[in-house]
Amino acid sequence: MGHLIQDMVLLLLVSLPINIIFHKVKLPSVMGFIVAGVVIGPYGLKLVDDVESVNHLAEIGVILLLFVVGLEFSISRLIKNFIPLLAAGGAQLTFTGLAIYGILSYYGVPQNQSILLSALGAISSTAIVMKMITDRAELETLHGQTCIGILLVQDLAVVPLILMIPLLAGTAEGGSSSVGMAFLISVVAVTALVVVSRLLVPKALSWVARYGSSEHLTLLVILIILGAGLASESLGLSLAMGAFIAGIIISDSEYSHQIFLDILPLRDYFSAIFFISIGMLLNLSIFIESGTLIFTLLAALVVVKIAGAFLSAVVTKNSSRISFVVGLRLAQAGEFSLVLAKIALDEGIFEASQYQIFLIVSTLSMLIAPLLIQGSSKWSLRLFGAGDETAEGPKKSSGSLKDHVIVVGYGHGGQNLSKVLNEIQIPFQIIELDGESVRRALIENFKVLYGDSTRANILVQAGIMRAKAIVFAISDFQATEQGIKLSRKLNPDIHILVRTRFAREVEELTNAGADQVIAEEFETSIEIFSRVLREFKIPSNVIEQQIELVRMEGYGMFRGISLDAENLRKFSTYLTATLTESYQVSGECWANGKTVEALHLKALSGAQLIAVVRGNEVTADPDAAFSVVAGDVLVLFGRHASLVKARKIIEIGDGACEKS
Repeated sequence: MGHLIQDMVLLLLVSLPINIIFHKVKLPSVMGFIVAGVVIGPYGLKLVDDVESVNHLAEIGVILLLFVVGLEFSISRLIKNFIPLLAAGGAQLTFTGLAIYGILSYYGVPQNQSILLSALGAISSTAIVMKMITDRAELETLHGQTCIGILLVQDLAVVPLILMIPLLAGTAEGGSSSVGMAFLISVVAVTALVVVSRLLVPKALSWVARYGSSEHLTLLVILIILGAGLASESLGLSLAMGAFIAGIIISDSEYSHQIFLDILPLRDYFSAIFFISIGMLLNLSIFIESGTLIFTLLAALVVVKIAGAFLSAVVTKNSSRISFVVGLRLAQAGEFSLVLAKIALDEGIFEASQYQIFLIVSTLSMLIAPLLIQGSSKWSLRLFGAGDETAEGPKKSSGSLKDHVIVVGYGHGGQNLSKVLNEIQIPFQIIELDGESVRRALIENFKVLYGDSTRANILVQAGIMRAKAIVFAISDFQATEQGIKLSRKLNPDIHILVRTRFAREVEELTNAGADQVIAEEFETSIEIFSRVLREFKIPSNVIEQQIELVRMEGYGMFRGISLDAENLRKFSTYLTATLTESYQVSGECWANGKTVEALHLKALSGAQLIAVVRGNEVTADPDAAFSVVAGDVLVLFGRHASLVKARKIIEIGDGACEKS
């Protein structure tokens, strides 16, 4: 146990400064963890003694990572898109596997090794891709959903691959039919696990939440994660698959947000251990001896995987740009490939030297994967989203709309906006890249254009030159930024509104040309403080002015940015602006029973009484003899300071003026 604690201290001691350096140079943290593993591993400085224990902790990292990803997933969306996801994943495994098998067979690699390597090479890293998609808030994007679907199918394929290894080694009976049966059994097992979890988990969460505390809820969640993992493993699947299913089930409960916050610190720590353990596999001596061969194999693997994933996304009706992003993001070996390769070594399919070369190539592909993922969106826009192309369709608009709104994206935000625009009869045109969302819009009888908003001809067909406004309601930051620049170029006068998830993106999108950027995390804060102010009976117009102040300079006040001189002038204007306020007289108020003349509100405070509401009757501009009674609502008109003074007079009398 002491060795394990010592190793954990070393992991943190070495990985922390390395990751700080990577953060400073704006490289993904995953790369820092892998480099840290290389440094402290058995083939580096040999600082870690118990590598096996570290690998066990790394497996916990994968489990927690997939559980958190499952929390942000929707089971209803998964079921609805199961066939397209299965098609994309099956196509990717087929295209990539056949390409690798063909290359290896051409160079005379034995057939059993060629078959196994083609299967192992087709698998990508669920842990790396899922983590980066989650960290970049791209779970809701089309390329994010496509990647997740392909990865899920790959994980399902692990079970028949495990059964296939003894067949390739000649140590098992049953033939190829047992492999197909194993895949079918794995699909049935996943379905059974989902159904059982769906029946039991929500009831257990509700019971513990009702009778226990937050600590008990966290303990139950850990029990569910581990229990689902064990159940999954007993059915022939992986522990991580069970955890992912548990996350999906819990995502539909009202406790999912709190559970996410409780599990997140554990996920980050154990995920770091996983990526460090990957770096420990890199044997530097073999890397130096066979460097040319290793880099050749690495280049071939990356190119083939990009092509295979690209084709699979294309055949499932994704655009070229989205397919290219998917290809780059799945262009690495997977953690399950390493597990299966070890089984193959034990079965005698691989020699020790072949196994080490496979590990090094796989590890290097994981090391460069974060760079490919990070640059995928930008590179796709340069290759497929250059705005002035003319080769892909007519530049002439096909519609006759004028002064309309272009809605980019038909997710939840786009759907709500479209319904409101339709209700108040403002013309609009939807642009959507997802085929399922396009069909949904057509069912609603809305004008929808299938295409990519980063392409000029699509925006022109949507009537960008005649549109009054364009709203970007998509989760892809790079595509949004490109779309804003292109929209501003095509129509300099158009009003551009953008929805984004994070405040850090506000300034960049504003600089790109957006007129207004709405950050979800700040809008939530605005909603909270506005409701608090309403609880204190602050007038609605005062609340609206406070909201306007917060939104100045892209939420600059929330981000700690000082207002400039111009906005300080606006701030003063808002605070001293003429307002109206309503005040209900209680029995304890000094004004109860007094006439309007006796109140002397105008003379003492500067505020004017413009109306009195009594029951269902409104008395406008009451005369001097009008008597105020308890229950009356006085409508006052004046500046902010005058209204404050008038309120004090109503409550405690004209002595309030002397005190103030």
